[in-house]
Amino acid sequence: MAERGWRQRLIVRKGHELLDRCADIEGLELVAASSNPLAVGLAIRGSRIAHAHDARTVYSGLFAKLLLGIPFILTRRVVAPQKPSWIRALAYRKAANVAAVSSAVAERVHERYPDINAEIVVDAWAAFESDADEAARIRSRYPGKMLIGNVGALDDSHKGQSTIIEAAHIAAERHPDWQFLICGSGKDEQRYREQIGDLKNIELEGWVDNVGDYLAAFDLFVYPSRHEALGSAILDAMQFGLPVVASNVGGIPDVVRDGENGCLIAPGNAGELVSAVAGILGSPDELTQIRRRNIERAADFSVAKMADAYEIIYRLR
Repeated sequence: MAERGWRQRLIVRKGHELLDRCADIEGLELVAASSNPLAVGLAIRGSRIAHAHDARTVYSGLFAKLLLGIPFILTRRVVAPQKPSWIRALAYRKAANVAAVSSAVAERVHERYPDINAEIVVDAWAAFESDADEAARIRSRYPGKMLIGNVGALDDSHKGQSTIIEAAHIAAERHPDWQFLICGSGKDEQRYREQIGDLKNIELEGWVDNVGDYLAAFDLFVYPSRHEALGSAILDAMQFGLPVVASNVGGIPDVVRDGENGCLIAPGNAGELVSAVAGILGSPDELTQIRRRNIERAADFSVAKMADAYEIIYRLR
C-alpha cells in the first residue's frame, strides 16, 4: 500500500515488535499506544478511514466512528464462535465494511449477524526467501528420506501436531523412508517431546528464522489443525509448490482442494494422514502435477492480490 502512494498510520501496542519491523516503510506513521481500546480509537484522529485487524481494535474502530465520525472497516480472522456481546454487535453493524479471511469465517459472521454479508479477502503468503544451499544442507541431514514438514505454534488445541506424532509412530515401520520435521515453538513442546519418546523419524526443530529454507527442503506439508480460519502457513507451502495434507476444517478447504492440490483429512485422524501422505508420495507423476498446480494457484494469494482487494474497499469509503 505504501508503494501505491497510500499514507498510512499504524497504531501498535507499546513495546510490540511491529514497531521495529515496520520502521523502514516510507509513508507509514507509527504510533505506539496503550492497549486501551479508547486510547487506540483516539489515536485514529485525522484519518480518512480506519481498519481494525483484531478483536480488540474492533472496539477502537467503533469509538473512532462514534466519537470522531471516521468510518472503519474490520477484518475477522477467527472462525471460533464469540460470546454474545451488545457492544461487539454494535461495532459489526456500525462498520462500513466487514471482511473475512475465508468463506467459513464469512458464514460465521452471517450466522451471528444475519444482516451482514462479509466480503472475503484472503490473507497472503509471507513471501519467504530461501537459500538453495541451506535447503540442501537441511536435506543432507536425512539422506534418502522424504521430508514431511509442518510449521506452526506448538499448540495442540489449535494446530494439532500430536496427530503428526501419532502418524510418525504408525509410519516408523510402514514407511522407513519418511522423516517428519516440525518447526515452531509453543506451550506444548515438552508434551510433544514426551509423546515422541525414542522415535527417530520425527524431530522438533524449534523456532526457526529461515522458514523459507525449510519449505524449500520439504517434499510435502502437513497441517492437521483442529480448527482454522484459513491457515496462512498453507499458502506459504503452496508458494513453494508443496503438496498439502490438511484437516477438513474451517477455511482450509478454500485453499486445499481434495485430490487436486493435496488431500483433506478428518482432524485428529493419524491413520488418514498416513494414508494421504502415502498416496501422494507414492505417485511421482502426481507429485509433480500437484507441485505445478500449487505454484500456479499460489498466485491467487499474493500480497498484491490482497492489497488490490483492500484498496477497492478503501476507495469505496
